[in-house]
Amino acid sequence: MPIFQPIILTTLTITTLIFLSSTHLVLMWVALELSTLVVLPLIANKSHPRSIEASTKYFLTQATASALIIFSWTLNYITTGSGQIAEMTNQTLTTITTLALLIKIGLVPFHFWVPETIQGMTPTASIFLLTWQKLGPLVMLYLMSPLINFGVLSAVSILSATVAGWLGLNQTQIRKLVAFSSIAQMAWTLVIIKYAPSLTILAFYLYSITISTTLLTLEKLSTTSINNLLLSFQKAPITSLLLMISLLSLSGLPPLAGFLPKWLTIDQLVAEEAIWVAFTMLMASLLSLIFYLRLWYNSASTLPPNTTNTQRLWRKPVQQTNLTINSLAMAALTLILAATMMKAITKQEAY
Repeated sequence: MPIFQPIILTTLTITTLIFLSSTHLVLMWVALELSTLVVLPLIANKSHPRSIEASTKYFLTQATASALIIFSWTLNYITTGSGQIAEMTNQTLTTITTLALLIKIGLVPFHFWVPETIQGMTPTASIFLLTWQKLGPLVMLYLMSPLINFGVLSAVSILSATVAGWLGLNQTQIRKLVAFSSIAQMAWTLVIIKYAPSLTILAFYLYSITISTTLLTLEKLSTTSINNLLLSFQKAPITSLLLMISLLSLSGLPPLAGFLPKWLTIDQLVAEEAIWVAFTMLMASLLSLIFYLRLWYNSASTLPPNTTNTQRLWRKPVQQTNLTINSLAMAALTLILAATMMKAITKQEAY
């Protein structure tokens, strides 16, 4: 795998540049396929049945979404004669393309591949799938934002936030919990793209930083289930503290970075008179808050009791955090003052 890492990073960089510089349907579809194929070696990097199963599920799901995209774009070219993504005037074809891109992102009801794929990957490889891989479909939705049906997008976002919260309540595997967290966070990111696309980019940026911090700290602690977190604070207190901060940031509690996009999203939805959407998203976020607090409680607020079967270490190896984790953790922090300034700037741009 180290031999192919430069090729993988170069291909991902090229596809990202295509997404950011092109508005043609065919070029963006080619970039989507390249980014899909280049992630497969990251998923199946081990000769393990779980990794092979994860890569197979990922490939079949992405291939289905790509087929829907090229089908709708072909019909759009036949009817309009244009290959530009901003000129999709047919509402039905636009809705099909939107749903296909939501399949690639992994929102409900197309979310089944996300937890199974993440469960078969390493935490470092999961960062690429949960952040960089979502950039392409997100850019395409950004370009299509004036044409998107808000009713469809709000319904998918509410379902994603609610279902991800419910499924995470009874989950004990850390990687699947991170996957459900990603689904809920992307629901908050996309619910406002119709009215404030720039706010979607801000939310995705903060989400990428925070979820990367969480996955890197989990890999440093070598934890796979909630029960393993009971000894994490004894083995690496600083890393456990960074994990606690990133989890609270993902939950959206102030004054951490995750509070900012949720606050601005609710404010924008209320301004657009989508009050019921804002209220439902807030209620659904309480479900996610429960399993975030459960992870936080197990990682930094408990000691293993004497009645459990958890083996306590006699010699505790000291684990030092690296510069990447520290930098991302500092970026995941913000103050209420910074959030207030950002909110004021957003309102000023609206006027």
